[in-house]
Parts: sequence; structure tokens; C-alpha cells
Amino acid sequence: MAAAAVVLPEFSLIVLGVVLRRWAWRSPGFWVDLERLVYFVLFPALLVRTTLAADLAAGGTGSALLAALGALAAGALVGALVRWFPGVDRVTAASGWQTAFRFNTFLALALVDDRGPAALALMGVLLGVTVPAVNVLAVVALANGTATSSGRGAVLGALGAVVRNPLIVATVVGLLGNVAGLALPGPVDATLGRIAAAAVPLGLLTVGAALRLRGLYGTGWLLSGFLAAVKLLVVPAAALALVLLLGVEGDQRAVVLAFAVVPPATASYVLAARMGGNGGFVSAHISVATTAALVTVPLWLLLTR
Repeated sequence: MAAAAVVLPEFSLIVLGVVLRRWAWRSPGFWVDLERLVYFVLFPALLVRTTLAADLAAGGTGSALLAALGALAAGALVGALVRWFPGVDRVTAASGWQTAFRFNTFLALALVDDRGPAALALMGVLLGVTVPAVNVLAVVALANGTATSSGRGAVLGALGAVVRNPLIVATVVGLLGNVAGLALPGPVDATLGRIAAAAVPLGLLTVGAALRLRGLYGTGWLLSGFLAAVKLLVVPAAALALVLLLGVEGDQRAVVLAFAVVPPATASYVLAARMGGNGGFVSAHISVATTAALVTVPLWLLLTR
């Protein structure tokens, strides 16, 4: 019960997003604009403020990062089995494979939001390293899977988007300022604090608003179940094994596990659609995986207390 209570506020906001999208603000444009606000303004403000003020000299950061990367590698390797699923074409396989290791940054940040600046800063570091890595893997797979004449241009465009990713930029700015010993003036810090306070609740509302169940048919349900099992079971299990092996403890262990247990990123759909992949399948599968995470996330948190 205690583990479920930890994530109940986060998932309640996701459910509220579903309700508001279905019965209140039904215009897709509203939710697109809200997600842009969260992605380009609110979460970057949160990451800059917390990373700048955090104590990055604490030991174990390298081990935590290694554990996170190892967990993602496990998801990528096991998820690659989709290539041999019967009845699954290579475009769908490439589109779905990315969801075995890509992660919902909004929910990952939300799960450590109450653990203080150090935990948020570590999550920012994990995101700053892993977001480029998973995007490169996904882009290359989709370029090979779709095999379009414009594949190279799509790859370069997506990689450019990675470099300009606001979460990565915010983390780098915060880290550089931290190393340089900079501190925000009181009024600026207070302003950023108020902006950052809106990041998690509004981000979770947009996660709920993005959920869709259309697009799964035939072998799609089997494929979705497999990919969900990889992301929600294999990746967390690998993360747990690695933090135990590497001796990652305390809040750092909690951050790595929060990073590992979350469902796939909704941005997976955007990338699949942009590069000529099976966007319908990816959108529906992310909805299935996010719904399943309502059960798996509290269980993982319970097992790892």
C-alpha cells in the first residue's frame, strides 16, 4: 500500500488528463500547445534550478549512470527480438523496438520530485546522457526499417533535434553553472521555482491526454504485450541487478529505479510518424504500456524498498 501511495498522485494526474482530454478540452491543439509549454519552458526551468543548486560531488553518480545505461542496453537487446516476430513487417518492428528502451521523462522526473534537489539533479544527469543515446538508436533503426530515399535527411534532422533538446540543454547549462560555482539571485531563483512547480502536474496531464488505444489489431496485441514486458519488467529487473552489483544505494538507487520503471516515451510516436514508421501502432502501444505501468510501477517500488 505504501508503494502504491507513492505513485498514486502521479497516476491520478495521468487519469485526470485522460478525462479532461475526453470530456473537457477536446481540441488537439490545446494539448499540443500545453505539451510544448511543459517541454520547452517548465521542465527546463526545473532542471536548470535543481541541477545548478545540487551537490554533484556526492559519490556514486558514475555507478548510477552505468546502471541506467546497462538497463537501457538490456531493453534494447531483448527488444530486438521483434525482428523475428511472425507477421510483423520491418517497419512496425523498427517503430516498436524503440519503445523497449525509450522512457517517459515527465513521469521519471515526477517520481523523484519529492526527493529533493540532489535526486532531481541526478535524474537530470541520467537524462542528459541517455536521451541522446536512445534517440540515436531509434533514429538509426527507423531509417534502416523504412529505407526511404530521404532516410539520411531524416536521420540528420532527428540528430539535430537531439542536440537542441531543451531537457539536455537545461541539464548542461545547470551542470556548467554548478561547476563554475554560480548561484541564482534570490528573485530569479524564486521565479524559476514557481515556474518549475507547474512542470510535474502539467506534464503528467499531457501524458494522460496523449493516451490512445486505436491501432492494435491481429499480431499487434502480441507485439505490444512483448514490448511492454520488456520495458516494464526486463529493464527494471536489469536496473535492480546492476544497482545491487555496483553498490548504488539510498536516493541514488531510487533515482535509477524510477528512471527504469517508467513506460515508453510518448515522443516515440512523433519520431515514428516523422520518419515514415507505423505511428498508429506506436501510439496505441504506448497507451497500453502506460496503462500497465499503473500496476507494475508500484510493484517495483514495493519490491525495491
